[in-house]
Amino acid sequence: MTRTIRISVFSVLLVLLCACLVFAADAPRLSVQMDAIEDGQVWSAAKLQDDNWYSKLTFNETGLVEISSDQDIHFLYIVWDRIPGNWLLTEDAQGHTLGQLCGQGNYLHEYVALDAPSTHVTLHMPQAGAILCDVLCYGEGDVPADVQVWQPFYDDADMLLISTHADDEHLFFGGTMPTYAGELGYKVQIAYLTHHWEQPMRPHELLDGLWTVGMTHYPVISTFTDYYSDNLEHAKTLWDLDEVEAYEVMLLRRFKPEVVIDHDINGEYGHGAHRLNTWVLQQAINWAYDASWRADETAAPGSYLEAAQKLEPFQPLKVYLHLWPENAVHMNWDKPLSHFGGRTAFEMAEAGFACHASQQEYFKVGRRGVFDCAAFGLYYTGVGPDTKLDDPDFFENIAETDFSDYQAAAPEEPDIEPAAESEEAETPEPEKRPETGSSFSRTYLPVLITVLVVVCAAGGIKMKGKNRRKKGKH
Repeated sequence: MTRTIRISVFSVLLVLLCACLVFAADAPRLSVQMDAIEDGQVWSAAKLQDDNWYSKLTFNETGLVEISSDQDIHFLYIVWDRIPGNWLLTEDAQGHTLGQLCGQGNYLHEYVALDAPSTHVTLHMPQAGAILCDVLCYGEGDVPADVQVWQPFYDDADMLLISTHADDEHLFFGGTMPTYAGELGYKVQIAYLTHHWEQPMRPHELLDGLWTVGMTHYPVISTFTDYYSDNLEHAKTLWDLDEVEAYEVMLLRRFKPEVVIDHDINGEYGHGAHRLNTWVLQQAINWAYDASWRADETAAPGSYLEAAQKLEPFQPLKVYLHLWPENAVHMNWDKPLSHFGGRTAFEMAEAGFACHASQQEYFKVGRRGVFDCAAFGLYYTGVGPDTKLDDPDFFENIAETDFSDYQAAAPEEPDIEPAAESEEAETPEPEKRPETGSSFSRTYLPVLITVLVVVCAAGGIKMKGKNRRKKGKH
C-alpha cells in the first residue's frame, strides 16, 4: 500500500469515526422559549427549566405550557410535584398538529418521546390541574443517563425488596440493588410500606436514588402515610392493619419473587414501622400461599384486599431479614461492579443514599452494628440452607433447583403479627430503554474503530520499517 493510499484510507476512516461519534452523542438539552398560560393569561415559565424541585408552577384544568425552539425537540423530561394522571401533549409537525396521551404510566418523573420531532409543543394540564417542577427539552441523540426512563412494575420479579421508608433501601439493604439489579440483571422490584407525599422533596429523592443504583422499573409506593413510631404495638395503631396485611400479601402474589428482603425484626434502631413491616411479612409468607386466606371476606372496591383476592396464591423460595441472627450471611459489597465503572456495591449504596439530601443529617450507609448493610439472615427457605458463606448469594440453590413439583413448606408462625400498594389492573409489557441515537453508530462504530486501529498500526509498522532502512543507509 503506497503512502498516498494509506493516508487516503486513514482520512476516510477518521471522517467516518468522527461522524459516528457525533451520532452516538447524548441528545443535547435545548434552550427553549417556555410560556405558561391559564385562563387566557400568559406568564414566563422559566422556573420550569431551573432544575429545582422547590420552584414550581401550579395550574388548573385550563393550564397550558407552550414551548418553542429553534431546533427540533425529540423528547421531554418532565418532573411533576404529584403524579398528574393522564394529560395531553400536542406537537406541530409538518403542518399538522399531532396529539398524544401521556401520563399513563403514573410516573412522577416522566420521559416523553415525541411522535414526531417538532419546534413547537404544548402540554395540556389534566382535568384536576397539576403542579410542575421542571420541563426539560432535548434534541436528537441518545437519552442521557440522568434522564429517568422508567418502566412499569415487573409482571414477575426475581427479587422483592420491601422497604419501609425512602432511604431505608440504601441504608439497610446496602449493595443489594446495585449488585442484583444493576450488575447481574435480576428483575428486582422494590415496594415501600409508607409514602412521603407530605414532604415533597422525598419522592424525588427516592426516584433519583433508585435510578442511581441501577433500578429501571418503577417502585410500588403504598397509600400509607409515614408516621414515626418507637415500638411495634404503637405502629399497629397507625394504619388499618387489615389493609397493611393485605398490602404485603398482594405484593407477594403480584410479583411472585423467588427472594424477598425485609427489615430487622427489631426495627434496626427501634423504628416501630420497620418492625411492623417485617412482623407482617413473617405471617404474609403463609397467608399469600393460602388460597382460603380471607377469600370469603367482602373487600372494599380499590382496597389492597380486593387486589390480593384477585391474585393466585404464591410463596417465595427464600426470605432474608436484615440482621437476622440465624443462618446469618454477610454479603460482600466490596466487589468492583463493571456496570458502575468499577465502583463497588457499597460505594453505589452510598451514592444512592446521597440522593436523599433531606436525610444526610441523620444517617449514613454503614458497616457496623444495626447499620451494617451487609448483615442478613436466611429467615425462611424452601430450597435448603446457604452454604457459600465465604461469598454469599441471595439466589444460592435457586437456579439449580427443579421446582416443577415444588411444594412450599410453611415457615413457623412468628410470636409477634402483619401486610399492601395500589392495585394495578394490568401492567403493560416492560419496554426496553429507548435508544434515540443513530443505529448506524451503535452497529458499526466498534467495527470502524477496529479497522482504523488496524490500518494505523499497519501503516505505522511499514513507516517505521522504512525509517529504519533509511537510517541503515546512513
